[in-house]
Amino acid sequence: MTDSRRQLSKYTAIFAGGTMVSRVLGLCRDIAVTALIPGASRDAFIVAFRFPNMLRDLVGEGASNAAFVPVLSETIENESEDAFRELTSALMSALIVILGVITVLGFVFVPHLFGLFGLLGRVTGETAVTPEDVALMRSLARWTFPYIFFIGMAVFAMGPLFIKKHYATPSWSPALLNLSLIAACFALRDRFADPAWALVVGVWIGGAAQLLVQYMALARHAGAWRPNFHLRHPGIRKALWLLAPVLIGQAAGEVNKLVDTMFAARLGGGSVTALFYANRLVQLPLSVFGIAIAAAILPTISRAAARGGLGEIRAHLMQGLRQSIFLIAPALAVLFALRIPIVALLFQRGAFDAADTERTAAALLFYAGGLICFAWVKVAVAGFYAVQDTRTPVIVASLSMCLNIALNFALVGSLRFRGLALATTISYSVNFLLLYALLSRRFGALWDAAFVSSILRTILAAGGTAVVLVLTSSYTSGLMPAGGLLARLVNVLIPLATAGLSYLMFCAVLRVPELGDFLSLVRSRKR
Repeated sequence: MTDSRRQLSKYTAIFAGGTMVSRVLGLCRDIAVTALIPGASRDAFIVAFRFPNMLRDLVGEGASNAAFVPVLSETIENESEDAFRELTSALMSALIVILGVITVLGFVFVPHLFGLFGLLGRVTGETAVTPEDVALMRSLARWTFPYIFFIGMAVFAMGPLFIKKHYATPSWSPALLNLSLIAACFALRDRFADPAWALVVGVWIGGAAQLLVQYMALARHAGAWRPNFHLRHPGIRKALWLLAPVLIGQAAGEVNKLVDTMFAARLGGGSVTALFYANRLVQLPLSVFGIAIAAAILPTISRAAARGGLGEIRAHLMQGLRQSIFLIAPALAVLFALRIPIVALLFQRGAFDAADTERTAAALLFYAGGLICFAWVKVAVAGFYAVQDTRTPVIVASLSMCLNIALNFALVGSLRFRGLALATTISYSVNFLLLYALLSRRFGALWDAAFVSSILRTILAAGGTAVVLVLTSSYTSGLMPAGGLLARLVNVLIPLATAGLSYLMFCAVLRVPELGDFLSLVRSRKR
């Protein structure tokens, strides 16, 4: 394994390890919320929290990945450490101002967006949402919105930390929000007239905690511990010039999520819960592996772009795509074959009944089909961001957004909430194909014999794993029909263990190159 491939695998493993901890705690959070918060309150919170989450992705991760990392990488590569620290503090200052204004505007105006329910009702034909439900969503949306300031500043810190090769704190810090929400569910749900307000308190505490640990890591590893408010720094103008189209592109994806949520809320009947928890299960492997690879690869190819190494960028992009499918393909097989047992094990208790399990598993089936393309979009976009081209992904994302909304209107009538999940999968797949074609025009064909061979071998290994999963699950469910917790554990854990061993065996037999990289990394970590 070459040094660059070894480093990419190392950084991916570090980020994925911390993210795994956060995502597992996220599942624990979802289990606690499902068991302890009634369905109507839970749905209201999910809809309300969509707004700060949307802007978190918009001005947080989007800004950090697209605008700040390339500019900071260019500064540290071509200038000095002092210049890097000065620019980091200046960008921190600019983001404090931007997020402060957004927070105030959102607090005032976001509740008024719930007037969209009347318009969507004409499309869905449903009247499941009462005026009382809408009033609760308005209040929750207003008081969860300030989370955007905390998380926006915390996510900004990730960019400089990635450049300084510190991936640990950014990967595990989101776990603090999950811990805070779990604690709030247990300690505060009975202290409010509506238990959804306990989650609001958890959001505030978790957001502040994330910002604190990221700020401490930024001071220690990047040497930038306070804003300097040099708002005329030329690096800010350059970053904002890159940021402007990113906001439009990121907004396209976030509008998709918001429209899906509003459609689901209008459908009622547990649709919001089904789509939310299905998406959470898809996000687990996507965040642990897909986003981890994109986060690890962006600083590397950004610095390569600053040196003019376009061939190096091409090689890293192909390696990122290969690693993504190697790590995510078995997760795709698992979600297809075990979707009902997994949903039942994790969520079916309290207010979440068997009908909710069936709905969530149905949505998961349609979401899972796009899992690989979801991950590949992250890697492909990094290729454009590295060369400071933020406009091309914007155009593609906007086209994808239009396609998704059109498909929502076309499919929701016949497939209901399943149509919303299918629309997301189709639009993201088109998004990736367009990005891939454009990247190949810019850097040269993003395939060669080794790339195609690796992808095909990985797909075959995942297909064999899916067959093993179906057979094993059928056997264990025959031994212990679904019922109590023990039966649910057996029907999930034994097929999962068998699938893991089978995937490694199939990859070894088929000589998948990424398996060698993975095993080399494991051996080096042991040493």
